[in-house]
Amino acid sequence: MKSILISQRRDGVPNRNEERDGMDVRFASIFYELGFLPIPVCSELYDAVGYIEALKPDAILLSGGNDIGEQPKRDALEVKLLNYAKDNGIPVLGICRGTQIINQYLGGTLLPLSGHVASHHVLLGDWAKSNGYTSVNSFHNFAITKDTISDKLKILAYTEDGSVEVIQHKYLPWYGIMWHPERETILQENDKKLLFDILNSNLKKQPKNNGRARL
Repeated sequence: MKSILISQRRDGVPNRNEERDGMDVRFASIFYELGFLPIPVCSELYDAVGYIEALKPDAILLSGGNDIGEQPKRDALEVKLLNYAKDNGIPVLGICRGTQIINQYLGGTLLPLSGHVASHHVLLGDWAKSNGYTSVNSFHNFAITKDTISDKLKILAYTEDGSVEVIQHKYLPWYGIMWHPERETILQENDKKLLFDILNSNLKKQPKNNGRARL
């Protein structure tokens, strides 16, 4: 079985004097059913690089939760995860915040956004039509737009207000979506197919440690 490393949200618990990592428990069953052993990664690791290299993941998921800059240790961990994915040519899927940090990692920026929290939006573009997408859920306060997206990424789908909803790296097997498949009552068939296809993509003709060439 392939393995997938999953970054987690990080939150303080004042009444317990604790910092906690956490993720939606539905991720575990979703990815296990897709043929992946889900492995949550702790943001407090002092040697995150060594930990990632020891696990040798086949794919990486950058999950949602936390605005970028809110939890610096989580931000730093996800940069290390992207470095590993770049160097080893493995697939990356970003969900919501995960999509945003892919864009930022590659030199893009974000803009504040309203009307995209606890709502649904129509997906526009040929990609959305060909993959059977109409409306998707939305839980984010910042947006990637055509003016703020990294020049290393391309836009696959967007909403009426110009907010980018799906991104793809021009050379690496990295994708990002701005909705949360795990928050639907039942995993949608088009989401299931999308996740499977993304996480099983790779740089098949490139040996490990040669994925950095065109980033």
